[in-house]
Amino acid sequence: MSVTQSRKQIQRSLRTDFDPSLKIRLIRAAHAARRIKNVPGLLTGGRLVRPVFIIGAPRSGTSLLYAILRRCTALKHWPGESHEIWEADHHPALRGWESNQLGPEDIEPEAAARIRRSFFLVTGSKHHLLDKTPRNALRVPFVDALFPDARFIYIKRDGRENINSLINAWRTPRYRTYALPEPHEIPGVDPKWWKFVLYPGWREDRQGPLEVVAAKQWMVSNEQAMAALVDIDRARRIEITYEDLVAGPVEQVGSVLGFLGLPYEHAVKEKAAATSTTPINTVTPPEPGKWRKENPAEIEAVSALIAPTMKAMGYDI
Repeated sequence: MSVTQSRKQIQRSLRTDFDPSLKIRLIRAAHAARRIKNVPGLLTGGRLVRPVFIIGAPRSGTSLLYAILRRCTALKHWPGESHEIWEADHHPALRGWESNQLGPEDIEPEAAARIRRSFFLVTGSKHHLLDKTPRNALRVPFVDALFPDARFIYIKRDGRENINSLINAWRTPRYRTYALPEPHEIPGVDPKWWKFVLYPGWREDRQGPLEVVAAKQWMVSNEQAMAALVDIDRARRIEITYEDLVAGPVEQVGSVLGFLGLPYEHAVKEKAAATSTTPINTVTPPEPGKWRKENPAEIEAVSALIAPTMKAMGYDI
């Protein structure tokens, strides 16, 4: 993708469904119709109130939590991840392909107004926004400056398992993120596509190895999220682990809803209870310690690299 591409081309590239099925097309059409209904509220000065942002590294369990919380009737969401909103004005192609990182200094009035407007059309005046965009782990100060009353749910996962999942996902045809101006040379994966988070300094790893790229995606996502969230009032942030969510989804989701001040509706509890039998957005079936079976050499190779971040997150390597 070159910087000469039009905004329309960039917008189209940000959809996570490059070849949408009829079902997805119908979902998007219905969603567009619902947004139209919220135009009057926007014109009379409506704005988002206490939007909810799930923050975490890619493949850390954000999709699992998102799928459960979407059942809450007080929350509304963009269909899928909302890259079309976040990156229409902040796509890496427009910023020298540096990274996904953004801070308050990157806020421009026109772009900020468009982001707020786009999300309000999703929620209207009667609902809260629920957003799950893993790249926002590198943008927490940016998001917080846009929405000073936002609530943040930070989900973290053992780096060995998280990186193992990232490695597996990189090797599939799925999860295409950015078509770089020039192909990378990471062995064993499609050279046309960069997948997941574009972290600062990624060019140093254009030749891989894949486990180092995946490790840095996990490390940078968590390190930047933790550093930013510590400066946010405790009343506006909560931290959970993927391991606790999988072990006790009903209890963990109840804690999250209590933090948000939202009722624990039957449909939400039912979805939480079903997660043990209905995996969400997985490459291989969930199983504790999968890295030892799937990519043990790769994870061992980066164990020293990830050790400080693991310790800071409370994991014992």
